[in-house]
Amino acid sequence: MFAANTADAYRGMGYAAASERLWQIHMSTAYARGEAAALLGERFVAQDLLQRACNVDGRQTTRPASPGDWIAEAYLDGLNSFVDGLDALPPEFEHAGAEPMHFTLDDIAARYRFTSWFQHKSWSEKMLIGRLMATHGVDWFRNLVRRFSPEDEAVGEMLNEPLQQLDPTVFALAYPEAAGRPPLSGSNNWAVTGSLSVSGRGMLATDPHQPHSIPNTFFYVHLNAPGFDVFGAAFPGVPHFMMGRTPELAWGLTTGFVDTYDVYIEDAEQTQTPGFSRQECIAVKGQGVRQFELDFSRHGVLLDRLTDSLGLTRPQERRWQTSLHWSLAEVPTSAGALACLPLATDAESFGEALYENDVCPLVNNIICVDRQDGLRRFIAATLPAREGVTGIVPLPGWDSRYDFRLSTEKELTVEVNPEKNYALTANDDTMGDEGPYPIHNFPASSARADRIRQLLDAGGPFSAQHFKTMQLDLVDLRAREVLAEILPILDDSEDDDARLAARLLEDWDCQASADSAPACLFYPFLDRFWPRRFMRSVLDEPLLSLVPVGAQSWNQFDVSDFLAARSPWLAHRGVLEASVVGCMAEAVAWVRAHLGTYPDRWRWGDLHRIRFQHRLSGKEWWSHMRVGDAESGGSATTLNMAMHVKGEDIPLQVYHGPAFRMIVDLAEEDRVHFVVAGGNGGRADSHFATNQFDAWLDGQYFEVRLDKLNIQQAFGWELLPA
Repeated sequence: MFAANTADAYRGMGYAAASERLWQIHMSTAYARGEAAALLGERFVAQDLLQRACNVDGRQTTRPASPGDWIAEAYLDGLNSFVDGLDALPPEFEHAGAEPMHFTLDDIAARYRFTSWFQHKSWSEKMLIGRLMATHGVDWFRNLVRRFSPEDEAVGEMLNEPLQQLDPTVFALAYPEAAGRPPLSGSNNWAVTGSLSVSGRGMLATDPHQPHSIPNTFFYVHLNAPGFDVFGAAFPGVPHFMMGRTPELAWGLTTGFVDTYDVYIEDAEQTQTPGFSRQECIAVKGQGVRQFELDFSRHGVLLDRLTDSLGLTRPQERRWQTSLHWSLAEVPTSAGALACLPLATDAESFGEALYENDVCPLVNNIICVDRQDGLRRFIAATLPAREGVTGIVPLPGWDSRYDFRLSTEKELTVEVNPEKNYALTANDDTMGDEGPYPIHNFPASSARADRIRQLLDAGGPFSAQHFKTMQLDLVDLRAREVLAEILPILDDSEDDDARLAARLLEDWDCQASADSAPACLFYPFLDRFWPRRFMRSVLDEPLLSLVPVGAQSWNQFDVSDFLAARSPWLAHRGVLEASVVGCMAEAVAWVRAHLGTYPDRWRWGDLHRIRFQHRLSGKEWWSHMRVGDAESGGSATTLNMAMHVKGEDIPLQVYHGPAFRMIVDLAEEDRVHFVVAGGNGGRADSHFATNQFDAWLDGQYFEVRLDKLNIQQAFGWELLPA
């Protein structure tokens, strides 16, 4: 977008986003407003009701004014101008029986809040861990929780009786549409100062991980006006550049696995502050409006009463109830939040634009580097500043010591010009015990972050090509850790298939390449999740079947976690080893059934294949909007990330990975190294919905030119005032 002024550039951004992604914007707004059931039907009622109860849409708080409102308003001008100019109903709307709508500042504010809400619902994990500890004893699980304090243990002992009575029905509210797996996200992100780059200027590499889809999760935009120039990625429907570059700086982000929820046990006999009730009306497609009665404590919605209202549980008198507190539930947030990031002139002013009155409606780790070698890392979030406890298990709702204040901007600016001249994040625990209070209570594996650090520590200077090689790296440090623990068990086994696996895996370089034979065994072995089998064999606890869907961080157990000194699991070492051997033998048999008898002919890429399509690709209008089937290397813990699930007609289908890859060298003022997993288009008649897939799959990048004379123009618009 080349415009006469910055506001007009944002008007063009809104118009272009609507042109390519109107249905995506419409649907995302319905999710954020708690109106998905009205658009898509009955199966979204529970999701809508819980979000309304927690004020995800912001209706229960007044939207404040913001310095960025003028940007949001200009963006909406363009978005709604496209809607007003429609001369026919777009096919997605016709298929869904829906009408395009006008979008508002309230919708943009709700979209930001929804982004914070959905990325990591740690509250179901707290409830699951709390009940397991109360039922079987803390000692069984203390080494399985990455951060568990003596204060947490004391709280758990105090709440032993109500925690044992927690109804697992409420766990399903966290991911009602997960179909066996929660919606995941992730990312890699790192930056270096000019002292580590070939060019002498700061550099940044970012590749956010999302479920693969057509259209792509993000919309990619370049805006140019006198004194203003930005390229980056935004969610369609909001004017926030989540990742991007200007002539002065570059920034990227990863999902932070930031713990923004607290679960409280409310005791009717001890609670002094009375609760209240509220009615919510949920419109359901084809069914009219359904009315629900919701009850609240001073902390938040009572989940047991909510499941009663939904008919998932039987209404009854309860002494103990469970309430859910989300950090933004009572905090108003604006539509202009985050819009001013591209106006920042350096990393310091970028940080100031991240927060409005100490509030940021995200849950991300963000790194920003500028042309003057300013380098900062932020935890962009609003979360409880917990004292004494970590919040890993539910808390007593009648004790005011556990009513926490919220975080501040100063506390969440966590790295400023680090001595090592680089910063990185990859969904890991970036703070450890150094933060002012627990922040990443349920992080992902540190394997990708460790690999980035390993490569950066190997020394520069780095060029764009070095960063490309890093983004495509297939070394799995997590595999090295796991193999060190399971190979002795497999070597000592009397099972022929387990010993076959040991022979293959002991020589593996832990490169998850498409040609690898050992990878064919290792990742199907992990899929069988031996720790869950082991724990269920010992404890006979059905709730363990919910791991890791109900507890996302419980997917990275090690043998050593169970064999720590004085652990009760030690007495069951034989069962543990049998679980490892049994899962590996099953993996060998499964691979043999798919790839044949001879291991020297096994290839990871023959099992591990990527394919994604438009949700309506089964309909004629969208039937061409699919890519793949193609072989894929990688794993959930390689930098070139590829997460898989059992496919319907292929053994393992890659469904999650980098939505795009971007590399910025701030010495290159007129270009960005960039590639999209599918394309930037979204309409069925667009030539650009899948046009980058082959380049992305092959590890190629485009040099996106930002100067007007060098743009290869396919077609153009001229937008004029009405």
